[in-house]
Amino acid sequence: MNESITGKINSIQTLGTLDGPGVRFVVFLQGCNLRCGCCHNPETHSFSGGTEYSAEQIFKKALRYKEYFGSDGGITLSGGEVLLQADFARRVFELC
Repeated sequence: MNESITGKINSIQTLGTLDGPGVRFVVFLQGCNLRCGCCHNPETHSFSGGTEYSAEQIFKKALRYKEYFGSDGGITLSGGEVLLQADFARRVFELC
């Protein structure tokens, strides 16, 4: 697979501890068609905005924090709605 898949990213949080077990590298994707009443990230709703990254760029950024993950940590893709960028999400996790 030589094709570079890109995703729209709202923000990245390094060394997060709230979005999964252990220490996480959290990628907040841009765009969501849901309007959940309990949404913690309404700034990700809009489909415009965000910064485009390739899956490879995200993987390389996350890899720099691997030492901090321990046995419980890792990468979390959060919303926006991740499944709206399913090809991107799949590629990030394939690289992991």
